[in-house]
Amino acid sequence: MENIELPKKGKKKKLKLILIVVLIIIPILVIGLIYYNNMTFKSKINKVLGNVPGGVGEYFKSSPTESERNDKKTFLANHYLSLDPAIAADKLYIVKKDDEKLYSEIIRLMNSNSTSRTGEIIKLVRNIELRKDLLFSIHDEIQKEKQNELLDEINRLENQDLLLTINEIENRIQTDHEFKENILDIFTLMDEGKAKDILYYMDDGIREDVLSSLSNDKRTSLESRLSTKKIEITKLADLANFYEVKPIEEILEEVGNSNKYSMEELGIIYKNFSILKSAEILSKIEEDSFVEELFGAIRKEEELNGEEESITNEISKSIQFITEYNKKIDDLVTVYNKMSPDKVAKIVEQMMGNNTTVTALEINSEPIFQLTDASIIIDVLSRMRNKTLSSIMDYMSTENASRLTQALARP
Repeated sequence: MENIELPKKGKKKKLKLILIVVLIIIPILVIGLIYYNNMTFKSKINKVLGNVPGGVGEYFKSSPTESERNDKKTFLANHYLSLDPAIAADKLYIVKKDDEKLYSEIIRLMNSNSTSRTGEIIKLVRNIELRKDLLFSIHDEIQKEKQNELLDEINRLENQDLLLTINEIENRIQTDHEFKENILDIFTLMDEGKAKDILYYMDDGIREDVLSSLSNDKRTSLESRLSTKKIEITKLADLANFYEVKPIEEILEEVGNSNKYSMEELGIIYKNFSILKSAEILSKIEEDSFVEELFGAIRKEEELNGEEESITNEISKSIQFITEYNKKIDDLVTVYNKMSPDKVAKIVEQMMGNNTTVTALEINSEPIFQLTDASIIIDVLSRMRNKTLSSIMDYMSTENASRLTQALARP
């Protein structure tokens, strides 16, 4: 029995739902549609519902009738016709923007009263519309031109010499108000690699002002890049200290060309070498173009750091001194190779006992490379053939031969 009753209940519920839709919801929708589209019907309904006691009646009593609405439109039409055409056009332009239908109705009423005056006002409204469109068009065009000018300036700053860019930005920030206002956009749109290099060498105070003007994300990103660059430069300075104590032959392959390090990196390394170390390395290099390019990199790093005097002059002077000295040592080697070992042995023993400075390379009145008889003869013997050197040592006293061996064994 229960299995038979369930379908009947379901049918009854469906039937009730259909009746509600047909008898209540659909009529309400139809009445609502008529109410909002038929002003006569709306006016009659408002009049009937206005008699309902309470808030509902008050609401519908206050709703304007179609006659009242038409009266207001007629009043507005006459009012606009009474105004100066330019003033009327301004007001009607606002009406048209907010309610195109109301505008059309008012114009129709105005036209029925005065075709010529209405036509004049309509023309002025159209002119306002065109002027507004032109205003936005001109505004957009100017903004686009300014954006293109800004991008061109950024491109120029990115591609010109780094020092020139830094000096220009620092000067213009202090003297050019418009440029200062654009600095946020410049560093926001600029390639971050270029921006990082500019900011790294910039005046500390100006750099902080620029960074503080940027968005949090952009500032964080650039500060991270600046920190990385500082670490990289510190590592290169540490490498210079590491290479400083190494024999020339061991490091020449690494810092005597640009295979391992870029020229910019080599500039930082050599800038942190002692002048004598730089000269000793570079005196072994025959490629003048490499030395010239390296000096350019050193000078650029000095200029970026605000250093007025360059160490390249001292390095050049030292290279010349060491080169000439090495040539003279080579000449002495040739001479001693032709002498008898016993005569050379006597000269060696005599010179080894003299540690008085005979000449020196001075930089800023400070001797950085001192030469004595002892150091000179050691340099000569270190370049002689082992067989010749052995023959010379055979004629030396045991004590002097021992001292010579120790000297030649030093790095």
